[in-house]
Amino acid sequence: MKPLKVILTAAAVLLALYFMPFVTVKSRDDAGRTWRVPFGCWPAASKDGQVSFSSVRSAYALGRDAANALHSAKEIKCYGKTYYYQEDNDVSLSGFDTASGIPASVTFYYEPGNACLGWSGDDEVAWEVGLLDQAEFTISPQEAAEKNWFVIVDGKALNPGIYNDFSRLVKQGVYSILRTMIVEGGEVKFVDIQLLEEPMKQKAGDNEQDAYYRVAVKTAAGIDEQYYTRFSETNETTPRIVSVYEKDGQGLEHETVLFTYSVK
Repeated sequence: MKPLKVILTAAAVLLALYFMPFVTVKSRDDAGRTWRVPFGCWPAASKDGQVSFSSVRSAYALGRDAANALHSAKEIKCYGKTYYYQEDNDVSLSGFDTASGIPASVTFYYEPGNACLGWSGDDEVAWEVGLLDQAEFTISPQEAAEKNWFVIVDGKALNPGIYNDFSRLVKQGVYSILRTMIVEGGEVKFVDIQLLEEPMKQKAGDNEQDAYYRVAVKTAAGIDEQYYTRFSETNETTPRIVSVYEKDGQGLEHETVLFTYSVK
């Protein structure tokens, strides 16, 4: 009876390991990065935005443990999504999938860096304009204006009240964002200006500064994102000038003109 008891005990342990959630452990992928994964996994494959691990355990057990692995990272929320920021790898995990089989597998999905860097926790800011990379060049000025974007066509502002509202919020220190669509000679570009809740730390030489303004510019060539210490507007000129500023290593301030516009 003793050998039978040992066999039954071993079978129960194996079944438990196969079906039941267990623990999470650290495992290295083929790029040398360390990930927290379900117990009993080994690296399977990796490519941009995802990394997979195989296991002899069930997909159900992998899924339960993968959820625990995900929540072991720092939870961050932005753009209507929840991410789990893993500081060691500087990636933001967005979810996972499991697949049954022999072996079963679990795949984690991620984005490089902190996906919510520069994001304001103010819900009104978070939902106001959406992702810049989803702004289409084919949108008409009228459609953009209906989205409450500031629109400038050949130097003239179609809806200057939108800009005035943003300017007033910034002066009051309210975390806010303005998307501007600029149409010039048939070419389109977008400019996002956002007053941040938490500043970006910048260092130029011995000069360290807090950059409270995030500026992202989308053109046909792509998206360029920069951070600046100060924002200003020149209302007494025609056309009006909207600029941001940053300091160099000697503490000298440099102006970047984002756009100009006329209201007449």
